[in-house]
Amino acid sequence: MSAIPSNLSRVPNLLTSRVTQQGIVSSQTALLRVQNQLATSKRISITSDDPVGASLLTVLQARLMAAEQRERNLSHASSTLGSLDEALGTLYESGQEAKDVAASQIGIGSDAATRRSQGVVVSSLLDGVVAALNRKANGLHIFSGERTGALPVESFFGGYRYQGGGEGLRTDLGDGVDVPITIGADQAVGALSARVRGDVDLNPLLTANTRVGDLRGPGGEGAALSTLTVTIDDGSTQTNVNVDLSTLDRMGDIAGAIESAIRQTDPAALGGAFPSAIGFSTERLSIGSIGAGYTITFTDGGDGTARSLGLDSFSYTTAAPVSTNPGAALNPRVTGRTQLGDLNPATPLVYGDIVFRNGGRNGTVTTSATMTIDELAEAVSRLNLGVRVEVDGAGDTINVVNEVSGFRMSVEEAGSLAATRLGIRSLAGTTKPTAFNDGRGIRIADGNVNPISGLPDPNRNVDFRVTLTDGSTFDVDLVPADLADVNALIARINGEAAAAGYGAVFAASLPASGSGIQFSDTSGGAGSLTITSLNGQAAADLGLLDGTYTGGPTATLLSSDRARVRVDSLLSTLIELRESLNSNDESGIAFAGERLETDLETALQARAKVGAQASRVDDAVERLEDTVLLDQSIKSQIQDLDVIEAASLFSLLQTQLQAGLQAAAAIRPLSLLSFL
Repeated sequence: MSAIPSNLSRVPNLLTSRVTQQGIVSSQTALLRVQNQLATSKRISITSDDPVGASLLTVLQARLMAAEQRERNLSHASSTLGSLDEALGTLYESGQEAKDVAASQIGIGSDAATRRSQGVVVSSLLDGVVAALNRKANGLHIFSGERTGALPVESFFGGYRYQGGGEGLRTDLGDGVDVPITIGADQAVGALSARVRGDVDLNPLLTANTRVGDLRGPGGEGAALSTLTVTIDDGSTQTNVNVDLSTLDRMGDIAGAIESAIRQTDPAALGGAFPSAIGFSTERLSIGSIGAGYTITFTDGGDGTARSLGLDSFSYTTAAPVSTNPGAALNPRVTGRTQLGDLNPATPLVYGDIVFRNGGRNGTVTTSATMTIDELAEAVSRLNLGVRVEVDGAGDTINVVNEVSGFRMSVEEAGSLAATRLGIRSLAGTTKPTAFNDGRGIRIADGNVNPISGLPDPNRNVDFRVTLTDGSTFDVDLVPADLADVNALIARINGEAAAAGYGAVFAASLPASGSGIQFSDTSGGAGSLTITSLNGQAAADLGLLDGTYTGGPTATLLSSDRARVRVDSLLSTLIELRESLNSNDESGIAFAGERLETDLETALQARAKVGAQASRVDDAVERLEDTVLLDQSIKSQIQDLDVIEAASLFSLLQTQLQAGLQAAAAIRPLSLLSFL
């Protein structure tokens, strides 16, 4: 209310007016604030209403907005994972139905016509699997991994190629719920690529174009460089010079910077002319020519730069017995920029044509010393075979990858040893027999006994017989030790021929062109070079029973290539089952049925994993709902208005305002005369 202080008996009229006005305005302001609170049902409208409460509201509002977005993310994730689970169920059911078809078509109850009709069924199942893998949910291809905008599986000349990549797309689902909401198709149907892993350490040379990040020397892989200290001793005086290498990336620039610093400090320290003194020796930096009586030493500037360059353990002097004194090996890794001519394997490379074959199509790439790994990969890509060349993760070899399910890939020679020396020939001397026949290996006869006597029977362990063109024969008995690799296998066959007295006219080897194991016969007979299986399945598993025969003075039999690279996936299995049914190949049907067991297990595990992820998302939804409810409750307690209390205050303020107005009206007419 408006009142004159009791200690003042006389006041000016202006003061009276101002005190009265201040009281009325204060009451009106408070009344307006309460009126706004009643109108909005909010206790805090602006920060000045309650600074502490407003600050808390800001935090709570931000949390609620984040929770709202996370709730949408969780809903999206739950829906996507639900679609993923449904698609995986379709894949499993299709695989199970295909397995039932395979089981029903083995034995005497089926004929060629029945199997062809079932081939149509399998073809329909294959279409269903592809459709399931290409399914979209909420605008995402759910089997594309992280590349959710790309169609996961495309038809490729009768096979199928995967275009996705990565383990899966992740989104903000809250703390403790870091799960992908999509998966790669390989998690559902098995591997969608297979590779010829390079088996030759290509051991690249250190060159001017080698990058610092590609070094794996004493300082560790990709060690960063900083300052190098060079000490120049002319026999009487030592001079130190610091060389900053922190901004340099190419080894040629680094060698040039070091040489330039030495020559600028003491021109007589190095022989020859710039930039001939500091260069490269295999995998090392080297100094070729040092001035008479000089010694040059390298030390670290405090961060291991000299060590990273392999220079810290060497002192270069004209007293060295050789003109080039190299530092420690820097072991550069193979990269896409590496030229084939800069590779230094134990057996030198040769250059020429390499044949890449995938499915029923093939192409040839001609290699040269100036071709880089990237250029080789690009040349292979342009063949459009679904084949890819890549540098192995270890950085020592290159791999050739088959990207097409349903195709078998081979990398073959074409008259040179270019593929062998690069380590990418699919059927090479180092190939393990366990890689034959899609991983089934070579089944030899070994350890068989006479069923009557129970004693070992050598005749039951002979694998196959070779008949030469002149009618001569010799038998081959393979033992487990002969299956170490193809070289050991060929050596055993040649050893059996030599033991039988035919080593001069018969030879087993790898062909100069093509792929397989080649038998050569120069006995000069009128017959044919033939193979007869005696025990076990070695002859068939080696591809000798369906090989290619060529007559002439030197008759040859080239086995079919049983080491071709197959993509181990449900798609490949269904294609092979369909082809086996159409060709009435009972053994092929049986093999496909066996592979379907593994394919079904893969789909089942993927579905279990997705189910666990969906359960975690559901739990996160419940936790988020509880958190939101608590935050909303706290927010309401801070911000929402107590209507009863506000209404009472509103009534009180009205009364206060009315009293203030009445008091002002009573005081306003008074003057000094009123007190006289």
